[in-house]
Formats: sequence, C-alpha cells, structure tokens
Amino acid sequence: MHTRKPVPAHHAHTLNAASYKNLVEKIPAIVYQERLEGARQVFYVSPQADSFLSCRLAESSAGGDFLEECIHPDDLDRVLEIRHRARREGRPIRCEYRLVGTDGRSRWFWDEASVSREPDGSSSFHGVLFDITERKAAEEALLKRDAILEAVAFAAQHFLRSSLSSVSMESILRKLGEATAVSRVYIFQNHLDEEGRFLTSQRYEWAAPGIEPQIHNPDLQNFPWHAGGFSRWVQLMEKGEPVFGRICDFPPSEQPILQAQGILSLVVTPIFVHNDWWGFIGFDDCVRERAWDRAEIEALQIAADMLGAMIARHHLDKEIFEARHALEQRVRQQTQELTEANRRLLEELRERKRAEARLKTSERHYRELYERSLDGYARLDFQQKILQCNTPFARMLGYDRPEEVVGLSCRDLTPERWRDVMERTLREQVLERGFSDLFEKQLRRKDGTLLDVEVRLYLHQDEQGRPDSIWSSMRDISERKAAESERMKAQKLESLGVLAGGIAHDFNNILTGILGYVSLIRQASAVGAPIESRLEELERGCLRAQDLTRQLLTFSKGGSPVKTTGSLSDVIRESAVFTLRGTATECEFSADENLWMTEFDAGQMAQVVQNLVLNAHQAMDEGGVVRLCLSNQEIKRPGPLPLAPGRYVCLSVRDTGCGIPQEQLESIFDPYFSTKPQGSGLGLATAYSIVKKHGGHLAVQSAVGQGTTFTVYLPVAEAREHEDPGPSSPSVPAGSGRILVMDDDPVVRDVLSQMLEHLGFTCDTSCHGQEAVDLYRKALASGYPYDAVILDLTIPGGMGGRRTLQKLRELDPDVRALVSSGYSSDPIMARPHEFGFYGVVAKPYRLEDLARELQRVLSERTG
Repeated sequence: MHTRKPVPAHHAHTLNAASYKNLVEKIPAIVYQERLEGARQVFYVSPQADSFLSCRLAESSAGGDFLEECIHPDDLDRVLEIRHRARREGRPIRCEYRLVGTDGRSRWFWDEASVSREPDGSSSFHGVLFDITERKAAEEALLKRDAILEAVAFAAQHFLRSSLSSVSMESILRKLGEATAVSRVYIFQNHLDEEGRFLTSQRYEWAAPGIEPQIHNPDLQNFPWHAGGFSRWVQLMEKGEPVFGRICDFPPSEQPILQAQGILSLVVTPIFVHNDWWGFIGFDDCVRERAWDRAEIEALQIAADMLGAMIARHHLDKEIFEARHALEQRVRQQTQELTEANRRLLEELRERKRAEARLKTSERHYRELYERSLDGYARLDFQQKILQCNTPFARMLGYDRPEEVVGLSCRDLTPERWRDVMERTLREQVLERGFSDLFEKQLRRKDGTLLDVEVRLYLHQDEQGRPDSIWSSMRDISERKAAESERMKAQKLESLGVLAGGIAHDFNNILTGILGYVSLIRQASAVGAPIESRLEELERGCLRAQDLTRQLLTFSKGGSPVKTTGSLSDVIRESAVFTLRGTATECEFSADENLWMTEFDAGQMAQVVQNLVLNAHQAMDEGGVVRLCLSNQEIKRPGPLPLAPGRYVCLSVRDTGCGIPQEQLESIFDPYFSTKPQGSGLGLATAYSIVKKHGGHLAVQSAVGQGTTFTVYLPVAEAREHEDPGPSSPSVPAGSGRILVMDDDPVVRDVLSQMLEHLGFTCDTSCHGQEAVDLYRKALASGYPYDAVILDLTIPGGMGGRRTLQKLRELDPDVRALVSSGYSSDPIMARPHEFGFYGVVAKPYRLEDLARELQRVLSERTG
C-alpha cells in the first residue's frame, strides 16, 4: 500500500492561496469575504470590483462596513435581514440587490454566499456577486413589453366584442396607459381643412390620476403640422417610424407646445389605415425624463397597428393559409396506417372548418358594418358601371335595394357639369396613386332630383395585385350644403341690416335738423299765417319719415320697442292701405267704437301689419279682399293660447286665399321658411318677434282652399294720459337754466342750441364725450354748474352717451342727463332709467317735445 508523502502545511497554504487568487481574479464576478464575529468587516474583495463599481468595495475592505457603504438604500433593510438570518441559522445566502458605485450609479448583483470556518476558528461569509444588471434590464423590458402586449390583446378582444366608440376607446387607452406606466395616452387623426392645409386633431385621451387632461385643449384641435413646426414628425411617421425621446432633446420649434402640457418625454407611433397615414397614438411621461427602450417602442407600434383595424382580417387569412399548407404537407408525408391518417385528416378538416367559421364570422361583421354605415359604398368597373353597392348607397339614389342600382352607369347618374370632374379624378389621381382626394359632386336620384355628395375613390386590386375595379365611398352632404347656403343668406341679411341701421341713424340726424327748424319757424310765425298750414304738413311728413327710420332700425337690430300709449286704429289703417296701394287687392277695416288703449311702438306695429297684409295679398293670386278687424277681448281664464288672463286689443287679418296645409302651420314662423319662390322667409318671423317683444301673441288659423286668419293679441295699457304723436299747437313751455349738449353732428348741435335758446336756456355744445366731461368739470369748478345735459348715444370713433354719463356721475352723482339718439330701437332709449338717464328725446324731435321732456326732468329736481 502506497502512502502519499504529506506536504508541509505552509507549502500547501501557499499553493492553495496562489491558485485561489489566480482563479478568483479570472472569474467575471466579485468575490468577497466578510468576517462575522467581532466588528463585521469585509476583509477581502476581488479586483473585479474596480471595473464594476469603481473600486468602492476595494476601498471598503480596510475595515469598512460593506453593507452600509455599497448596498442601495432601498435594498439595505431587506439585505440586512437576509444576512442576519443566514448568520443566525448558518444557511447560505441567495438573493439579488443593487450596489452603488463611486460614480453614483447602481448595478444589480446576485449574491451567492455561505458561512465557512476560518483557520483561526472564526466564521465568515465567502460570497460571489454576479452582475445581473443587463438581465434585470432585459427582464424589465420584457415585462413592460408583455404588459403592453397584454393591453393590445385586451384591445383586440374589445374590438371583436363591440364597435368602436368613445367609451370603448377610453377603456383601451386606459389599459395601454396602465401597462406602460405613462401619464397620458391619446390618439390624433390627420385631416385637411377647406384650404387644403394638412392638420391633425386629438380625438381620444386617457390621463392618469393627478395629470391634467388635454382633450379640451383648443391648441390640439386643427393643429397645422408644417406651420406648427412639426415637419420632422410628418417625415418620420409617413415612413412608419416612431418619434420618441426627451423633450429637452427635441428641436426648439417642437418644445413650446409640448412643454406647455407638462410633458418631459414621449413616444408617438403612426397609425395606418388602408396604407394611408391616418394619425398617431402617443404616450406622455409628465413625471420623469424617461428613456424608451426598443422593446417598449416595438410593442407600442404593435398597438398602433392593431388600431388600424385590419390586423384581425390579416391574421385570419394567414391562419387559413397555414392550416391549408399544414394539411397538404401532412397528406404528402403520411406513410402510417390508414386509420391514423384518416384520424389526422379529420382533425385537420375540423380545424379548417373552424377557421372558415371564423372567417365567415369576420366577413359577417364586415358586412354588417358595410350595410349599416351612414356612408354609401359602391364598386365600379373602369367604364363606371356599378358592380355592387351597399344599401345606404342605393337609398341615397332613391332606390330601395342595391339590386336595383347594380348595372347602372355612374356616368349616366352624374349630371353633365360633373362628368369631367369624375373622369379627371379617375385619370389623374386614382389610376396614378391608387386613391383620390375627397371631392364633391352631384348625382341624379331616381326621381330626377340632384343629390350633393362627398366622394373618395380607391383602386381595387385582385389577388395578383392587378387593378380590376374602383371602390367609391360617398357621403350625403345635402344638409351641410343647405346650412352653408343659409349661413350665406344670413350674412347677407346681416350686412343689409347694418347698412339699414346706419342709414336710419344718419337719416334721423337729418330729420332732427329739418323738424327742429320747422318747429322754430312755426314758433316765429304769426298764428293763422298762410304758411302755418304748410309747416304743419311738413312736420307731419317728417314724423312719417320718422316711422320709416324706426322700421329700418327694427329690421337692422330687432331692438326693444320704444312704446307710446294710444289707439292702434290709425296705425293699422294707414299701414294696410299703404301696403296694398297699386294692387288688385282691396282692404276692409273695422274697429270697436271704444277701442281700448295699448302700449306699442308705432313703427314696429306698422311693420307687423305690412308683413301680415302682404302675406295675405300674395296668398290671393287673382286679387281679393283683406279684412282687418280691431276688437276688445277679455280673457278670464287660461286657455289654449299662451296668454295670461286679462284685457287685450285684438287685430285679425283675414284673406280668402289658398290656405296653408296643416303640416306647414308649425313652421311658418321659423326664420327663412317660405312656400313662395320669391319669399325671403323673414316676414312672418319678424312679425312674430315684434309681437312677442310687445308682450303679446301672434296666432294663426287656416284651411286649405278657404283662407287664413292671423290674430295679434296686445295687452291693454295701464290707465294713463294718452300720448298724441301728431303736431301740437305752437305754444311751448318756457324754461331757464344752463344746458350742456353733446352730439357729433354739427347740424344737430346747431338746431338744438337754437331750440334751447328759444326756450330760454343757456347752451354749451361739444362734439365728443371727453370734451363734454371737461366742460362739465369746469362748470362745477366755476360754481355755475349745468342744470341738465343732453347726450348723443352714439359717437363714431369716440366716447358715446352711456360712457360719458358714467364719467359725469363720477364728477356729479346727481347729474340730470337726457339721452338722445337716432337709434330709437336701442334698449337705452326704451328703458333710460335703467342706465342712469332721467329722460329721453328720440331723434327727430319737435321743439315742444324737447321743452316738455326738459320741463319734466328739471321739475323732478326742484320737486
């Protein structure tokens, strides 16, 4: 028996130490030893710590505390607990944690350590730290990718179960946002405006709790790609490439709008539909400047592809192809017994049937979408013959079923003026690039009427990629076209109204000068002089012209009525006779003897009568008789009319014309509704509005072939002295005091100052508000203030009466101001006390009107 000669202990130790050190220094890991007894210290660390952690462990080996110096603070308590338990129970250590280097960066390590006994009898940990940073990063990336893909799967299942809607889209975006741990997820859609500019708008959004949503941010609607400084995004996403990174690294032109939303980093990926760049889905991080790894971006691109709504069909076709291919391969390779071959064949057939069933289900879903769409779809050959279409397309053209349309020529259905547009679009766009821009045209319906449509054409290819037909998507835009037409009509009427208002204002200023001078001449002429009757007629003519300007103002603004108390009889009779003058229609008028008084704006009520009488005349093609009747009526209890119990003056206008069909009665007061080719549709609507503003009601009764009766109800005025608008006697009350006049028209200033001086007042004039304020301030300072001020309501380019009064009240809270304006329909003229004025003189006015109003205002102060 051979015995090995023992090696001296010191030699064995030297050899073992050298071999151990050589082995340790070649291992791609950190080897360490930590003493467990006494002061806990790391007394050996292999040199690999230099490359991994910049020598920090090596520095700590001279008696430093390994745990407190190197282990990441977030992992420290957990690692200490594991090591204490291992020391106490004598078990090995197997755990992962982070170590922090001197450069402040941390790396993940797997710790494999066990308790061993040292030659001196002490205990220590012998351990190896394996760098698993890259593995952890890969695991995290895979976890993120798996979470995103799980969200994508959820979205795909959601699409199969229900149609696309805001609710379903929000749930999908929430799932994607939670999977990616971002602040916001959103979808933008590209589109063109009327000028052809390339825009994008936010359609859907999910925002994490505590993050401000941007779905209602107006800057994110109709955002111009190129003018907004985002051409770089367009270039990348048109090629299918994502845009991602930290906002601080983006070009300066892109940063402001992104930083305004609190975004620190983002990733956006394009969405393609039918090979067109439809828009994009974006993911914002508003908490940290995030580094997006490739796995995340790839997963997000998958989400974008899924949103293209074609992936389901693509996968299903691929599944059928693979199933067929696998079946053929197995059939060729079968060499086993017939029973086994048949069994496998039957299994493959079952799989094929399941795939075909899924295909049929998918086709049914697409067919339902195709048939239930609001848009019409049709497939044409290159001679524009209709090969197939959906039901909405057929119904747009006035047919009940698609079979009635198939075989018709789209060229024949297109009016002559649109055929060149269709053929040029086919030639220059569809055949060149495979699709067309959106364009508008008209189609002829089955009943011969024309339908406005919006169309886009697509080139269809067969299985070999050869063009074989053209798909047309069509949308009925008749309502949009009608709305555009009505908007243009309203704009024209608005412009006409502005012109009418300006003419009425200027005309009232002219009439003020004429009527004022007439009043002064009448005062200067002797009583009973031959000229007095002519001056009286001239004054009456000015007052009739005043009614005309009030009608112009009512048309221009539809303002509040400036009411006076009196009888409607004369206004109704004169307006009706004037309207029918020169026509073949006669007018019969009757009124109760003791007709009650009512408050009304004579100009506006004349307009009501003109509209109702003109409507009656137009309803009688051969002429006839329009009967107007004024009567007193008392409503004692609520009835079918929307009127409170009380006393009313009623005006009925009756014709013997064609009558109005019952189905049209509810619409006759709607603006622009008219059954006459030459009608504007505003007459009855204006009349209805005026009556309502008088606190009354306009009713209608009609029978086809018998005629129509319109009835106006106006509330009876409270008992007060009757206001007579006609010419009064030349005598006027005299006055005294100091009056300040502000008016931009020199003619008005001149005649008003002469009228005031004639009445016994001292008068100063100004042409704008600031000058009036300065004069009033000087008068207060002199101790000889103004007793009253007369302010023009409107000063072009300057401070008008309302603002001037505010300034004057700052100087003198008790200032007595009268408002004067040619805009008699202005609310201030109707309700002066609500705006701080004590009285009102509506242009044009007579000397006695001015004297009476000044006397009333000044007497209130003295009283």
